Amino acid sequence: MTGYDLLCRTLETLGIDRVFGLPGSQNVPFFEALRRSNVRVVVPAHELGAAFMAIGASRASGKVSALTTIPGPGFTYAITGLAEARLDSVPLLHIVQRPATEPGNRFQLQTLDQAAIAGPVVKQVLRIDGPSEVATVIAKAHELALRGEPGPVLVEVDSLTLSAEVTGPSLGVPSQSQALPECSAQELSSVLGLVAGSHRPMLLVGQGGNAAAADVQLLAERLSCPVLTSTSGRGIMAEDHPLVIPSDLCDVRDVNALVAESDLVLALGIKFSHNGARGFRLRIPPARLVHVDAALEVLGVNYPANLAIHSDVSPFVSTLLKGLSPEGSCGSTWSHEEVAAWRRRVRSNAPHRAEPEMAGVDPPTPAKFFELIREVLPRDACLVTDSGWHQMLARRHYPVLAPGGLMVPTNLQSMGFGLPAAIGAKLATPDRSVAVVTGDGGVLMSGMDLVTAVRERISLPVLVLNDGQYGLIRIQQLRDFGRPHGVDCSGLDFQAFAAASGARYVSAGEDIRAALRTALNADGPTLIEVAVGDSQAIRRARVEGLVRSTGRRLGGGRLRNWLRGTR
Repeated sequence: MTGYDLLCRTLETLGIDRVFGLPGSQNVPFFEALRRSNVRVVVPAHELGAAFMAIGASRASGKVSALTTIPGPGFTYAITGLAEARLDSVPLLHIVQRPATEPGNRFQLQTLDQAAIAGPVVKQVLRIDGPSEVATVIAKAHELALRGEPGPVLVEVDSLTLSAEVTGPSLGVPSQSQALPECSAQELSSVLGLVAGSHRPMLLVGQGGNAAAADVQLLAERLSCPVLTSTSGRGIMAEDHPLVIPSDLCDVRDVNALVAESDLVLALGIKFSHNGARGFRLRIPPARLVHVDAALEVLGVNYPANLAIHSDVSPFVSTLLKGLSPEGSCGSTWSHEEVAAWRRRVRSNAPHRAEPEMAGVDPPTPAKFFELIREVLPRDACLVTDSGWHQMLARRHYPVLAPGGLMVPTNLQSMGFGLPAAIGAKLATPDRSVAVVTGDGGVLMSGMDLVTAVRERISLPVLVLNDGQYGLIRIQQLRDFGRPHGVDCSGLDFQAFAAASGARYVSAGEDIRAALRTALNADGPTLIEVAVGDSQAIRRARVEGLVRSTGRRLGGGRLRNWLRGTR
């Protein structure tokens, strides 16, 4: 048995049954140990794909996921994925070999200060110098990834010492109690008092509430209060529930108006990041805010609170429910009719952005397209998106009906995320339907992992919105200047690409409902190409952008001439 065998056994003991990564010269002994173990290896097209797959698997399962890379280029290729996991609070374990060093020699092969590079995007960097440290360090890394605000942990290993045979008794894995932080009796009493005195409570729930979804719904129903979520928290309560007010990408002034109508805001498992705080334009009076989160480091950072409670959401809500009477212990004056009116107001006042025309649906609108997808996908399905215009359209038009039902790269917004993250999600939750909506630009960045999906025989609909452009950037250019530049990404024949990858291909001009249903049960991925074109609104935005640009140019010229004439 080698040190790497101990590493694999430790991963198994911790419940990690899959590692995403590529073999290289420095980790051949590790892959040999993986071959002999019960830990599966999923080999993506590149290390960034490995990191995104690990993120998808972790977000879908709620568990720590692992990836491995060689030092040097493999390590650096995964850095963006680690940053995505750090900003989106995803627990990962990244195992990498330390670069070889020889005393007295400089400029050695692939030698980088990996700890210094990764430091800003991981929770901690740990080292394993020998087999005796394997179980302790890997268990510590696993615990760190989950503790407080979840995130990635980097473990550097000495390949030479872990490749050697181990003598003596096998070392066990330290106990993993993972006690969740809970509110004190005094804090609970204070919250119950605030609830008892409240007539207009509301819930604001983030990703940290996913594991407590059933109790969060029971709490909302007990209090008879409106519920809003962050983007990552969407689906914690189904968005067709009468108490939920879908508010992603809405006019934040409507959210602030709702907060102003409330006298108590229970913020559960939300860290008030840029997205969670609506670009930090969300306004919550501190005296009305009770903020509950398992991560001490997020409490009071951006939004001061009357009560900031360091507790995991699950035990907090469970304990709170026990302290409430069946009627809710508050005299809520919210009526279902009033909440319904707020739902209509938030929906109707959402910013009306120019949207494209889409093939395969009638009328050819994004609203109809996502209505069709929602119709076909099971309620508990997970829809994954990339970063781009298609993500904005999905967030605007797709109702999320289950916890974790929408997975997007939220706080780093990495292009190329969609396909590999969907692969990871499907591998981690094989009994759950998973689909991905991406753009042609995203496919150019990570499309080769379609081959990975084929190799893994994953039933995965891959809906590609193809406009031959980096569409989100193009529409911004049209609005501001009337002319696009540097956004052409056309040229890929998606039918030929699917055939070369071994995937099925369907054009959205055909029966897209049947294609989507078939793809969900196919023995492998199906690429569904959706042609996207300019709508009348986009053409109008282009003309208006040209007018504005021309006005700025001509007006600026007159001003300069006038200034010259006054000298």
